[in-house]
Amino acid sequence: MLAAILLAAGAASASFPAVGTYRYSASLSGQRLGEWSVTVKPAKNGTEVDENSSATFAGMQLTATASLVLGTDLAPVSYTGSYHTPMQSSTVSVVVTPATATVAGGMGGTTRTLALQSNTRHFVVIEPALLAGLFALPAQLQAWGDAAVTWIAPVTGQAQTISRDSSSANPVRPSGVAPTDVAIAMQGQIPFTIWYDPATLVPDEVIVPSQNAVLIRERP
Repeated sequence: MLAAILLAAGAASASFPAVGTYRYSASLSGQRLGEWSVTVKPAKNGTEVDENSSATFAGMQLTATASLVLGTDLAPVSYTGSYHTPMQSSTVSVVVTPATATVAGGMGGTTRTLALQSNTRHFVVIEPALLAGLFALPAQLQAWGDAAVTWIAPVTGQAQTISRDSSSANPVRPSGVAPTDVAIAMQGQIPFTIWYDPATLVPDEVIVPSQNAVLIRERP
């Protein structure tokens, strides 16, 4: 009983960025791509992160909306995404339990049930090229203390392990990043680095070197 109470207290105290809207600009190979925003708000027994993004790529207008719901321990509970291009529109949903994630829609329109990868204890839901899951990651890793997690990519319905890159303990600080920010460098199929404010847990810059892509927070 005491252990359960302590675990519940720890989950309830998990820190997360404050309620509000956070805006970002995206660039690809140094060229402005579009605008991404996330809105943090309370949800039943947790927190909701709503995303709205708009980009122009190769002359095409691309838009997406997404909603990521987290429990009190910041573990993902559900995700819904709606993505639009001039040629097609698609939707995808993910329902997460501590042991499995069920993905419906996305590529092929099938339903898949995915399990935790070996040597991981938590799922994270991060849609490639979108922000909601990346925005939540610094707070999640601080709350859990995990070196590796199982990454669910909703649109492909795939799971893989991503882990902290111990070889990147001192990444080069971008010129616009505050000297007080710290970095999380993650390795996996698509390595990336998040620079964030350790006091607020808000990401200030997300860098994906293999895609030459950068998301930078726009200050009010």
